[in-house]
Amino acid sequence: MSNLRLLVLSAMLSSLLGLAACGGGGGYGGGNNAPSGAAPSKLFAADSPHKAIGSLANPNPGAGTFPVDRTIMGPIYTELSNNIGGLALDPALDYLYVGNGTSILVFYMASMANGDIPPSRVITNNPAGGNTGSLFLDTVNNLLYVGDDAVGVRVFNNASGISGATTSARLITGLGTIHGVAVDTGYNILYVSNTSSTPSNEINLFTASTANGAATPLKTITPTVAAVNVSVGGISLDMANDRLYVAGFTDSTVRVFDSVHNTTGGAIPPTKTLTFPGTTGTISSVTIDSTNNRLYAVSLGAIYILNSASTANDPITVTAILVPTNGSFTAVAVNPMTGYVPPYAQFGGSPMGCASSANFAIERIIGSENLGPTICSPTGSLAAVSPAGTLAAGSAASDTRNVGPIQSM
Repeated sequence: MSNLRLLVLSAMLSSLLGLAACGGGGGYGGGNNAPSGAAPSKLFAADSPHKAIGSLANPNPGAGTFPVDRTIMGPIYTELSNNIGGLALDPALDYLYVGNGTSILVFYMASMANGDIPPSRVITNNPAGGNTGSLFLDTVNNLLYVGDDAVGVRVFNNASGISGATTSARLITGLGTIHGVAVDTGYNILYVSNTSSTPSNEINLFTASTANGAATPLKTITPTVAAVNVSVGGISLDMANDRLYVAGFTDSTVRVFDSVHNTTGGAIPPTKTLTFPGTTGTISSVTIDSTNNRLYAVSLGAIYILNSASTANDPITVTAILVPTNGSFTAVAVNPMTGYVPPYAQFGGSPMGCASSANFAIERIIGSENLGPTICSPTGSLAAVSPAGTLAAGSAASDTRNVGPIQSM
C-alpha cells in the first residue's frame, strides 16, 4: 500500500440508480485534496491482503486521486497479518489497537505512524487461540472489548497497559458467531451483533460491567424487515443520540435503530435503512463519528463516507474511497477531534479543553492504570500522576512519579 493512490468518488446513490455520478481528479492532491504535509492522521483503514493500515489526515476527503498520507506496512517489524478484523483508536493517548487474528497489536503515536514499524505492545489470549474479529475500546473505564469470532466476547482490564499473553477478565459465551461489539458507558450496556446457532441474526444487550460466561441478555433484538430476520454485521453506537448503526453484512445496507437502549426486544424493524452501492461488495462494518455526524461504511472494495448521517435518508449522497489494486478493506477507525494535536506534540499549542495560550498543554493522566481527568498544566511543570477528580485545570501536582513535560505515555 506504500506509495499507492486512493481514488475518491462523489456519488448519488439509491437502490435503483446505483452509481450515478463521480468526481475526477489526478495526481497528489487531485480534486479537493491538498497535500497534508505533517498534519496528523485521523482516518485509519485496514487493508488485509496488503497487510497494511493506511491513514489520512483529512477524514472527509473530496473527490480526486491522491496517495495515503501514511501507511503502516512492511515485511519485518509490523507483525500485521492478512487477517485484520478490527481497529480501535484512543485519540487522547494516540494509540491504535489492531485486531490481528490471534493477537491485538497496539501502535503508539498512531497519528504519525508510518512504514515498517514494530507495535509498541502485542496482546495475545491466554490460553492462546481465538480470532479477533471486532474491537471496542472503553476509554472511560480503560477496558478493551474483543469480539472473538471463535469463542465469544472477551473483556480485558487495563487496556492502556496490558501486553503479552493476557487472560481476559471476563468471557461472554454462547453467542455463536460474533460480528461486532459496542458499549454505551452512560447506560452501562454492551451491544453484541451475532448469528446464533439457531440460526438467528441478533443484537444482544448485556449489562456491560458484569456480563460474564453464558450470560442472559437484558434484551435481544432480532432485526426484521417484512417478517424476515435480516442479517447483521459490524455495529457502531452513537451514544449521545442513543442510535445504533448495523452493517447489512450480506447486502449493501446499513440499518439504523433509534432509542436502542429502550428497545422492547424481539422482532424489531429498523428506524430507517441506508442503501449503499453494491458494486464494491456488501457492507461488513460501520463506524459512526457522532461528533461530526459522519458515518463510515466498509465494504471490501470501498469505504463510503456519509455526512449528516443522523438525518440522511435514501437516496443518499456519499463519498467513496476505493481500495488500492488487489486490496480489501476490512475495518476503519476515526479520530473525531477537530484541531487535533497529538499528545507528544502539544507543547506551545492550544488543544481542545485548554486555555487558548501558547503556555498551556493538555495531558491525559494515567495513575495506577486508573484514568484521571484531562487537565491543562503550564508547559514544563512537573504535572504528576493524580487520582481522577483531584486536580483543577492549570494546577500542578506531585506523586510517586513526575511526568514533567512528556506528553506521550
